[in-house]
Amino acid sequence: MLLSMPLTTAGMTGTMSGVNDMNRRRELVDRVRNLGPEIERRAVIHDREASFPHENFADFRANGLLSVCVPERFGGGGASYADYVRVSEEVGRHCGATALTFNMHNATMLWCGEVADLLDMSPADRELHEEIRTAMYRGVVDDGLIHSQPFSEGIAPGATTGVATRAVPVEGGWLVTGRKIFASLSGAADFYNVTCQSPGEDDIRLLGVPAKADGVSIVDDWDPLGMRGTVSRTLLMNDVFVPHTN
Repeated sequence: MLLSMPLTTAGMTGTMSGVNDMNRRRELVDRVRNLGPEIERRAVIHDREASFPHENFADFRANGLLSVCVPERFGGGGASYADYVRVSEEVGRHCGATALTFNMHNATMLWCGEVADLLDMSPADRELHEEIRTAMYRGVVDDGLIHSQPFSEGIAPGATTGVATRAVPVEGGWLVTGRKIFASLSGAADFYNVTCQSPGEDDIRLLGVPAKADGVSIVDDWDPLGMRGTVSRTLLMNDVFVPHTN
């Protein structure tokens, strides 16, 4: 009996943990399901007008879904990747364009959280990353800011690593110049988290470009049936200053 007690206790703990995870996941999905009728009603409007579903994101913000993938220690919902998959699936049942843009935002939250924690960083890089993501998460939790991650460049001249966007170091940060296509949330996101390279470096950087910064512009039309609401237009950046803390 004494030998079996730790195993039994561990099994019960694991079972309870699994039940709690299921209940938590169900509660998150129910939040989206309750918003479903309104999201569906708006879907046809946004597709007809090629407009971003701001109202849906306002509902996400009010129901704690915009920060659902922000770790709990930063004030967010602390959803795991498995939790998020189910939440995103439910959003997609009601509006595909909303689900895609919701994913762009939350993928940034996850990548800067549990994914980044698995990366091998120097102590200095780890310290800087912690500073950057703390500020980013605070903006999402406290101010409801929206993030996107436009990476695609197509066949861009000079893109030997698939990235032609350049970040030139200057005092206090970077000057970013480049072009991103299929830039979902164009004109709707508060930050465009773009991939870029600095001259003389092999590593690819991820910098948060403020949407309202000088030198940022949105061009071209976006007209694919059923996905017009993603507003995945073309993002242009011309010597855009990005602070080193972004």
